[in-house]
Amino acid sequence: MTETPGAVFALSSRSLPLQHSTGQQWEDLIQRLWIQRDTLVSDFLSRFEAVSYDDARVPEEDVYQTAVDTMDMFLYQMAGLELPPDLRNLPRDVASRRAAQGVPLNSFLEAVRNDFRVLWKGLERVAHGDGVTVLVSNMDRVMDVVEGYVSSIQQSFVEAEALLARDKQLYRQRLISRLFTGEPKSEQDIEDLAAGLGVKPADSFEALAVIGDAVPEAQRAFLSDRRFHAYERAGVLYVFRVQRRGHTWLEEPPPFAAGYVQDVPGLTAVPGAAASALVLARSGASGLQTMDEAWMRIAAELLEQTLPGFCAGVHAAMAGCSDHERQRLLQVAESYARTGSIKHTSEELYCHRNTVVNRLHSLQQVIGLDLAIPGQATRALIALSTLPDFPRPV
Repeated sequence: MTETPGAVFALSSRSLPLQHSTGQQWEDLIQRLWIQRDTLVSDFLSRFEAVSYDDARVPEEDVYQTAVDTMDMFLYQMAGLELPPDLRNLPRDVASRRAAQGVPLNSFLEAVRNDFRVLWKGLERVAHGDGVTVLVSNMDRVMDVVEGYVSSIQQSFVEAEALLARDKQLYRQRLISRLFTGEPKSEQDIEDLAAGLGVKPADSFEALAVIGDAVPEAQRAFLSDRRFHAYERAGVLYVFRVQRRGHTWLEEPPPFAAGYVQDVPGLTAVPGAAASALVLARSGASGLQTMDEAWMRIAAELLEQTLPGFCAGVHAAMAGCSDHERQRLLQVAESYARTGSIKHTSEELYCHRNTVVNRLHSLQQVIGLDLAIPGQATRALIALSTLPDFPRPV
C-alpha cells in the first residue's frame, strides 16, 4: 500500500459559484463545508490508511489529488452546479488509473465508499441549529451523489480492466507471433520475449497442435488461462506451456484430438516442436497423438507417396481373414511389437504364451513377414498400422 500523503500538497484553486438555486440553508451548509474542504481531504486520507491496495503502487500525490478533486466534485454536485471541465470525466479517469496501477477492485471500492462517511461527518460539523434539520432532509441528495460516483467508478474500472486485458493479450500475441515467425535473432531478443511471456528462455516446454473441429474447444479451454500460450495460423491452433513434472498433457490429456510433443528444450525450440505436433495431429487418429503412437502411420503415408503400393500386399492378405481372426492377429502384432515379450503379450491379452506364439506364427503365414525379424517387423507394422482396426496404444 502507498504511504499516506502529508500536508505538503495544496487544495485546488477552484471556486464554488453558488446561485441560491437549491435552497438558501442547504447552500449555506455547502458553502461552509467548501471553506473547510481541507478537513474533508484530511479525513479521507486518514480513513485511507486502513485500506490495503495489496502490491499496487499508487503515488502519494495521486492519492491526495484524487481526494481533492473528488471532494470538490461532490460539493459541486450537492449544490446542483455544473461541473468544471476538468472534473467531468473524473470517475473514468480515476478508475482507469487505478486499473492500470493494479489496484484490486474491491479495495478500490472500499476506499471510494469512505466518501459518504467523510461528507456526512463534514456536514454534521458545519451544521448549526436548524442546519441539522436541513442536513437530514437532504440525506438522499448526499447518498445519490456518492452512490452515483461509486457506480460510475465501478463501471469505468471494469471497462478499463477489459481494455488493459485486451492490450496485454494483444501484446502477448505479438510476442508469440515474433517467436513463430523466427523474428528474434539475438540472445537479448529471446530474453526480452521470454520476459514478456513470463517464462525463462531455458525452460522445458510442451506443445500441442490442434486442427479441425477440435480448434473451438481448445480455444475455450486455453485462451483464457495465462499459463498457456497460443498461436493460430491457417486453421491450426498451436498451444505451448512450461512443462511441469507430474502435470503434463501426456499425463492429463485434453478432451480433444491433438498432436503432442514434450520435453521441448528451450523457448526457441517451440516453433519446431509445434510443427512436429502438427504432423502428429494430421496422422489421422483421435485423442492425443504422440511420436510413439503415430510414427508408423506417418511412415506409411510417406512411403506410399514415394513407393506406391507399399502397404497393398499386407492389406490384401489381411482382407482374406475373417473379422475375428484379423482382430486377434492385429492385437497380438501391436502388443508384441510394443512389449517385445511373449510373456508380457500373453498377460496383456489374457491368454497362454503358446497361444501368443501360435498367433504370431499365423500372422507370419498370412502376411509373409516375421515380427521376430526387425526389418520384416518394421515393414509389417507400418503396413498394419494403417488398417482402421489396428489397436491404438493406451
